Amino acid sequence: MTVTSQTRGEFDVELAFTKTYRQYQHEHVALREAHCLRVLYPAYLAPLHEGDLFAGRVSVGRAGFDLQEHGMGATGGYGCDAAVINARLAEGDFDPDYRRAVEDMVAFWAAENTQAKHRALFSPEVAQGLVPNGICHGGIRLAGCNLDFDTLLQRGLPGMRAEVERHQARAAREGGDVPFYEGLLLALDLVVDVFHWYADACRGTVRQLTDCAPTTSPGWRDELLTIAVILEKLTVAAPETFREAMQLYWLYAQVAQLRNHGRMDVYLGDFYADDIDSGRLSEEEALRLTQSLWRLIVARNIRFDSRVIVGGKGRRNEANADRFALLAMEATRTVVEVIPQLTLRHYRGQNPALMQKALDVIGEGRTYPMLYNDDANIPAVQKAFGVSEREAEQYLPYGCGEYTLDHRAAGSPNCHLNTLKALDVALHNGWDSRLRQTDGLQTGDFLSFETFEQLFSAYSRQVEHAAWVLAARHACEYQAERENVAFLLTSLLTDDCLARGKSLVDGGARYRGAILETFGNTNAADSLAAIKKLVYDEKVLTREELLAALDADFVGYEGVHRLLQAAPKYGNDDDAADAMLQAVSRQACLAAIQQAEKVGMDYLLIVNINNFSNVTQGAVTAASADGRRAGDPLANGNGPTAGGDRSGVTAFLNSIVKPDPSLHAGYVHNMKFSRAMFGPDRPKLEALLDTYWANGGTQAMITVVSRGDLEAALQEPEKYANLIVRVGGYSARFVELPHAVQQDLLKRTLY
Repeated sequence: MTVTSQTRGEFDVELAFTKTYRQYQHEHVALREAHCLRVLYPAYLAPLHEGDLFAGRVSVGRAGFDLQEHGMGATGGYGCDAAVINARLAEGDFDPDYRRAVEDMVAFWAAENTQAKHRALFSPEVAQGLVPNGICHGGIRLAGCNLDFDTLLQRGLPGMRAEVERHQARAAREGGDVPFYEGLLLALDLVVDVFHWYADACRGTVRQLTDCAPTTSPGWRDELLTIAVILEKLTVAAPETFREAMQLYWLYAQVAQLRNHGRMDVYLGDFYADDIDSGRLSEEEALRLTQSLWRLIVARNIRFDSRVIVGGKGRRNEANADRFALLAMEATRTVVEVIPQLTLRHYRGQNPALMQKALDVIGEGRTYPMLYNDDANIPAVQKAFGVSEREAEQYLPYGCGEYTLDHRAAGSPNCHLNTLKALDVALHNGWDSRLRQTDGLQTGDFLSFETFEQLFSAYSRQVEHAAWVLAARHACEYQAERENVAFLLTSLLTDDCLARGKSLVDGGARYRGAILETFGNTNAADSLAAIKKLVYDEKVLTREELLAALDADFVGYEGVHRLLQAAPKYGNDDDAADAMLQAVSRQACLAAIQQAEKVGMDYLLIVNINNFSNVTQGAVTAASADGRRAGDPLANGNGPTAGGDRSGVTAFLNSIVKPDPSLHAGYVHNMKFSRAMFGPDRPKLEALLDTYWANGGTQAMITVVSRGDLEAALQEPEKYANLIVRVGGYSARFVELPHAVQQDLLKRTLY
């Protein structure tokens, strides 16, 4: 049989990776990881594209090592995407021996992948609590890593190596974990080799261009040679210029597999200001460099992360940082894409030019920067995470809106908790009426609940049980990661890992916790408020009528449906409805917080960030007493049900500030404003936002659009390719969204 190069070599890297893992399978986890990374890089690095001003593109395979899922099935460690590989084997013309080798690889990873080892640690109670599409479920990954790039750029790769060697010598004297430091040194050697590899690749491309097309692309050849010189310099010295600093941060981040970029104005601000002030760099060239970096982030295509943070308290050399923040916003204005997720932290007394620039950019139709209020968030984070004010100043939103502490904490949002489904199960005594399966606890027969307090108690028990299941699941995750991975390049730039001689998941990070993503809070609150009012207080409905209407998805119960829809809803500054949302929020927050110490974590906090999962979670959730039909989307983030806020923008903003932010780790507030609010009515908008911030508003994710634009985009999508909207914790081109998500966006109130 003739074997083509395509089919013969398709999984060569994956096979070599698996062979190396087996070779070092029983070695120290840090050493095994370092040798495995050596197989993946530079193999998974891609060539520069013409116009790139920095080296660092990634094209991952189908088996390997990753912090999070990224096409290889490896989440939080090692793994393999068996489904994709098997499908390729089924359709490809492979040599029999090669096919058998790949099949053996897939079979090996089925038991050896980190996810499987994590699940093997579940107790029967935890496994039962994680029934598919139930109240709670979760995976395994290391999300939310924001590293100390400032230290990396100040010391450079040689300085980092010297620091590791210093701690290694101490470990040798004091009986510490010397192999952990050996792994770090091997990982740093790999990073240096990657820089050399890219430098050689740049020079090789220049030779090809010179030989094949000597009269074309002279500017591109010059850029490649500049990049090569910078790459070689960075292997032996710390960066001295803005461009050098950008290159070191970016390429390190790619090899370390990072998805978020931290406080970029802190670690790049001084380099930028020095280059501009010395005349080494013009403003135009600085913008060109930043635009190129933005396009590389776009090419990485991680739309649920890719956070770049600027502004806020706790920055070194704030004036220089502000200058870069303005540059970053201009790059976002001119590079019309859905990422990076530029985020502006602000506070009373900050340079007002930053907020003015932010509103200018948002008003042009960008969904960035997202706005976060330090005056509310810092004291809230201080209490929620149990840290000092100075450390709370280093809070960072990441992913879809969760908070972490910059290069101090490890805590992934790896679990979902559907509070509306918890209410459905409480109404049916432990039975999921949508999926027809047992889910949660048997908490009593709703028809026997004589008081609303009995129902709320049953609901609370369901949520508390789910929080316990998810906390125990997170503990299993940390055990699996601790026993199998070291996360070398992330641990290196996470506070205290070097000094303690431990990885960030093995007690190295200063704070280790977890985040639970909640969905359906608004729907649960509106449902409970309706039940309290109509069934228990006014006795307009009987318990039997309500349950029958829900189970029938309101078919034949149209009168009941109208009563439920007309009941007070969160988002209208209605005291009763908003108080119920506060009660639901507080109950879920405390249910999580109370589990942290039990499972050995510094914190366990919920977030209410909702990306498109408000649609997917809604699809598996039964009809609810807020008038929502079975399968319809849940409310998005900490906002009202789409279209449920009918009392104007002031009432909407008054409602969303009411949940206590000191009990959680991030609630998302999506807002749709008309173009007029950023045009003739801009003074009104600014006054509105100023009042919102003063009343304790924590953040705003703003989309500027008209309903006509959205409706027209459905009819003629080809004309609206650049219509970008804020979905939940991420932005997207409206025309590329699933139809159900588009409809959910159309229903949201436009102010």
